[in-house]
Amino acid sequence: MHRGLYTGACGMLVQASHLDSIANNLANIDTTGYKRDETLFKEFPKMPVHRLYDNYSWTPKGKLDQRPDVGWLGTGVGIDGIVPIFTPGPTKQTGNNFDLAISGEGFFVIEAPWGEAYTRNGAFTISNDGYLVTQDGYKVLGEKGPIPVKEGNFFVSGENGKVIYNEEGKTNDWKTAKEQDKLRTVKFNDVSGLKKKGNCFFEATPDSGIPEPMKKTKILQGYIEGSNVSPVEELVKMIAVQRIYEACQKSIQAVDDTMKLSIEDVGRVA
Repeated sequence: MHRGLYTGACGMLVQASHLDSIANNLANIDTTGYKRDETLFKEFPKMPVHRLYDNYSWTPKGKLDQRPDVGWLGTGVGIDGIVPIFTPGPTKQTGNNFDLAISGEGFFVIEAPWGEAYTRNGAFTISNDGYLVTQDGYKVLGEKGPIPVKEGNFFVSGENGKVIYNEEGKTNDWKTAKEQDKLRTVKFNDVSGLKKKGNCFFEATPDSGIPEPMKKTKILQGYIEGSNVSPVEELVKMIAVQRIYEACQKSIQAVDDTMKLSIEDVGRVA
């Protein structure tokens, strides 16, 4: 394949994938706990370019290339990965006691169908069998396992994440309340190594390291953490990506026109 066509096609494929990532970010502006994706690129190895039809020196082991260097030829770019960016999103007050937000670093631990999952989405609710669950129905884990709760008696201590309940369930007098459990919150050595599952859940990987229990956790009850997507920044990126995509298209068209000219006109007898 002609190098110009190959390089232009690589650029179009990369920008199409980048555009998909931006579109997904924009679609999740209002998703609780969503972390925007960033597309990483890598440059394919460059090739040295020499002057054509120059001399070689012959040695006992073969010929020695003595052609002067012209420069380096780029061979295109590719996707190096799509990684989540874990800058905190804005906290929003909801007044719902089952909405929780972590202030600072850390993740809630969830019992998902594929195993333990981790999330910043604290928009929780009560399941039919009386457990604290995510909106998808996955159980939220405490240090003792899934956390049983009842409507009207759920309280989380903000400084340590302890889940407290009042047996009466009809008063805010928590002096006689009992400790039910403590929310499991964890951190990782390298959050960029986490693997995203869906829009708000993450899996541990060898790159992220194993989850480490948080010694101190500040939980905000009645709050949720919003998406960290900036619509203005994403729209600016989208415009830039579209322009790069169009430039790659034009480069392919230019190569095609040149090839057409060389085939149809060069060497034609006047």
